[in-house]
Amino acid sequence: MSNIKTLNNEKSKYFKAPRERVIFYRCSLLYIFALYIMPPYFGLENPLFDLTVVRVVIIALLCAIAFDYQRSTDFVDVVLKQKMTWVLFPYVFVVFYTMVLRVDFNAFFNPFIDILCMYLLIYVIKDCVGVDKTLKMLIAFLYILVILGIEESITTVSPFSYLVTLDGIYTGRYIRGGHYRIMGNCIHSLGYGLLLMSAMPLAGYDIKEKTFNVYRRPLLLFGIIANVFLTGSRSSLGVVFLCYGMMFILSDRKYLKRNCLYTFAGIIVGAGIIVLLQPTGAGKYIMLQITSLVDTIFNTSFSVKYGANLEQLGQSAAYRDLLKKVFKVKWLNPVLGIGRKRAFLCEIDGLVVASIDSFYIADYIRYAYPGMISYIVYLVYMGVVMLKDMIRTRSALIRTLFIGAVSYCVHLYIADSLMTMKYLYVLFTIYICCDKTPYVAAEKSRYFKKRKSRYVKKG
Repeated sequence: MSNIKTLNNEKSKYFKAPRERVIFYRCSLLYIFALYIMPPYFGLENPLFDLTVVRVVIIALLCAIAFDYQRSTDFVDVVLKQKMTWVLFPYVFVVFYTMVLRVDFNAFFNPFIDILCMYLLIYVIKDCVGVDKTLKMLIAFLYILVILGIEESITTVSPFSYLVTLDGIYTGRYIRGGHYRIMGNCIHSLGYGLLLMSAMPLAGYDIKEKTFNVYRRPLLLFGIIANVFLTGSRSSLGVVFLCYGMMFILSDRKYLKRNCLYTFAGIIVGAGIIVLLQPTGAGKYIMLQITSLVDTIFNTSFSVKYGANLEQLGQSAAYRDLLKKVFKVKWLNPVLGIGRKRAFLCEIDGLVVASIDSFYIADYIRYAYPGMISYIVYLVYMGVVMLKDMIRTRSALIRTLFIGAVSYCVHLYIADSLMTMKYLYVLFTIYICCDKTPYVAAEKSRYFKKRKSRYVKKG
C-alpha cells in the first residue's frame, strides 16, 4: 500500500500532469504565433539586448524545459541527434570567434537566436503541437498577412507600425516613384517579399489529403502574388515567377490537365484585366512592376512608358555589378569579418557602396570567407537532403517545403535576410519533423489478372 502511495505521489518523468501539458501546449502555440506574426520592433528595451515578444516567449519555454529533467534531456537530444547540427556547427564556431575577436556581441547573438528558435520549434512540434497543427496555423497566418497587406496598400500605413516600441528597427514608410511599398510585419518591403516567397508554396498543400496542387487555395495564392506586387520589389517579383513555375511543375500529376487549363485561362483573363485597367493608376502600377522586371533582366527600357526613371534603373544594374567587386576590397580581412556593429562603407570604382542587397555577400563582409562558405555548405546540405527525401518518399509536404526553401535562398542572392531568416528555419523545422516513410509502389495482384474475353474476337 505504501509503495502505491509513494508511486502516486511521485511525478512521473513519462506522464506529465494534464495541467502542465496544457500550459506548455498553449505557450507553444503562442510561440509559433509570435515567431511568425509579431514584428521584431515590438518588445521591451533592455541594456543587454532587446526583449522582443518572441524572445520573451523563448525565455518562458526554456525555463519550462530547464526546470523539467525529462524535457531538458529531450531538448538536448533534439539538438545533438540532428545531423544538421554538425553541418551547422562550423558556422556557429565562425560567428563565435568573430564575436570574441571583434568584441561584437550581436555578431554571435543574432544568428544564435535564429538557430535557437529553430531547435525550439523542432522540440515543440515533436512534443505537443504536431506537424499538421503547425501547418494549419501557418496557413491561417498567411491569410491574415495577405488581408492586412491589401489593407496597408490602401491606407499606406502598416497596421504593425502601431506596435513600434523598440527604436532603430522600424524603417518607416517607403515610397518609390510615388507608390507606397507595403512591408507587412517586416522591417522592409524586401523582407516581406522574402517571407512571402518562403510561404507561397504552402498555398498549394492539402493537409488532409497529403497532396500538392498549385491551385489548391487560389485566393491565398493570388493574394500572396498581389502582396508581392504591392511590395514594389522587382527581385521579389522575379522570384515569384520562379516559385510559381516550380509549384506548377511539382504539382501532383493528376492535376496537370486541369492546371494547364486554369493557367491558360488565367493568362487570358489577367491580360484582359491589365489592358482594361491600363489607363488607371492600378493598371499603370502593375505594368510598371512587370516592365521594370523585364528591363532589369534584358536591359530594355519599357518601364519608362509607365513612369520609371531610366537613370535609376541603370544605377541599379551598375550597383549589382559593383557588389561582385566587394570580394576584391583590400581592407576586408578574408578570414575575419567585420561583425555586425560596424557599418560597411566603401568606395569601389569611384562609387560609394553603403548597403549590400545580397545576403551571401553581406555574410562575407560580416564573417569573411569561413562564415560565408560554411553557411552556404549548410544550405546546400539541407537542399540536397530535402531533394533526396522528396524523391525517396514522393511526399507532397517535402515538395512544398523544398520549393519554399529554394525560392527563399534564391531571393537571398538579391536581398539581405533583413531579420527574416526564421521563416527559412520554419521550413527546415517542419521538414525535420515530418513523416519520411519511403514510397512503395502498389503491387499488382497475382489473383486478379486481366482475362481475355470470349466475346471479343481478334481483329
